[in-house]
Amino acid sequence: MIYFRNLLTFFFLFTIPLNANPLLEGYWDAIQKSKETFELEDASPKRFRFGFTNQSPSFIHKETFNHEVFWFCQKYIEKYHSNYPYPRLKEDIRSHLNDLYGDLSQNFLSGKTSFTCFSGWKNGSSLLKIHFFLNENEFYPYRYDHFNQSGQLYLTEEDETKNGKKDSFTYYASNGCPKEITKDKNDFGGIDEWWYYQNCKLVRIEYDANENGFKERICYYENNKETYCDGVGEKEEREAVSLEALEKHKEALKFYRKSLIEYKKEVPNGTLRTCSLLRKIANIEYNEREFNSFTKTLDEFFSYRVCESDSLDVLLYKSYYYLYVLNDYSSAKESYKKTAEIYRKVHGEISPEISLNLAYAYLMSKEPKACLTSLEKLNSRRLMAYPRFFLFYYRGSCELSLGNFEEAYTNLKRAQILGGEKVFLPIVYYKLARVSYATKRETEGKLWLDQALYLDLDLFHKLEGDPLFLNFLESPSGKTYRSKYYLNKVRKQ
Repeated sequence: MIYFRNLLTFFFLFTIPLNANPLLEGYWDAIQKSKETFELEDASPKRFRFGFTNQSPSFIHKETFNHEVFWFCQKYIEKYHSNYPYPRLKEDIRSHLNDLYGDLSQNFLSGKTSFTCFSGWKNGSSLLKIHFFLNENEFYPYRYDHFNQSGQLYLTEEDETKNGKKDSFTYYASNGCPKEITKDKNDFGGIDEWWYYQNCKLVRIEYDANENGFKERICYYENNKETYCDGVGEKEEREAVSLEALEKHKEALKFYRKSLIEYKKEVPNGTLRTCSLLRKIANIEYNEREFNSFTKTLDEFFSYRVCESDSLDVLLYKSYYYLYVLNDYSSAKESYKKTAEIYRKVHGEISPEISLNLAYAYLMSKEPKACLTSLEKLNSRRLMAYPRFFLFYYRGSCELSLGNFEEAYTNLKRAQILGGEKVFLPIVYYKLARVSYATKRETEGKLWLDQALYLDLDLFHKLEGDPLFLNFLESPSGKTYRSKYYLNKVRKQ
């Protein structure tokens, strides 16, 4: 009987689902979905659900995650690039993991959302490197580096827009320097940009955006920096740049608009040049607070699909405008979600600034759960003190909205220790007071409240309608603060 009870205990302990690392678990699931998308044979362990099985990793260790990515890579290369070898022997596998792949989990934990697959190293064979990025919940390839049998890179094929089509082709000289790049930027299916190099340095880019055989623009470079361009609308744009350098922004804005009009006569369909000019126009309109024109420029910018790949700066302007100028939190939320998605695609990692602003938009829209979700992939240890303050403050504020008082107190206390700017401290003290009163620690709460009101007496109007502070309002201290607040209000009027 005792043996049977111990046996049951053994089985029970080994079938309880343990918590997985929440960050790696999301990426693990993305790998599994990618296997399904590419129809790869999957013999790897599944995530734990319930049952007596040894095929279930109940906790995703770093080593487990690294091996999972490695085997995904090998299966993908075996199926879609079968002309390349892949490692099969234990020594080759260990060498690949240590020398080529490294600690992939650490990259993901630090906010990077991409990885690189390698075909097998083998004497007399060429090598292929395939770079994958996270698109929502699945990984997709976007860049292919081809090496010859001598280990020299000779061709890079890239899907720059990350829409599933190769649109950039880089050819390399024997010394590994690029010698020519051809691109299909307008997604019409033909080449419309030619980049030429000499001694590893870019010297010229030729453009035929409407693919009519006429190069409407040629730009020249020295030391990889643009010196000047010839073509449609270039004269007007050069004048705009000169005026902008002299801080004559209104005049510069007129010439940028003239340049755009001239260019659109030749190339009516939106191109990256169209996007560039609209971005420069929007930049001046925003800084000059011409918001009516600014919103119209944004509408035109986003009406061109090609602008999406060049839209980060404009999206940041747009998101900031909604969030901090209009206080339109719903629009800001949607705009920052789009910004975060494009930033991750372009840079292969998460932007702390965008995630924090998105969290603030959710907080102000009274969506605390979504607020916490937007922050969960930020690693506080990799942030500077200033963004770390906002990370803890937003976490604490959202936990407070959900009634998770202990978590709220921990995060708000961390924000208070970091300090942030002095202007933010009163509201941190105020929220620490709310948590203390909510958890019946009124003596501690009064200390926080005294500090908050000492720095910003106007916070008194917030606590007047808050039932948590009813005992404080009826106390002698509360009545004294009420008198001070209304007296101060009369003086300001």
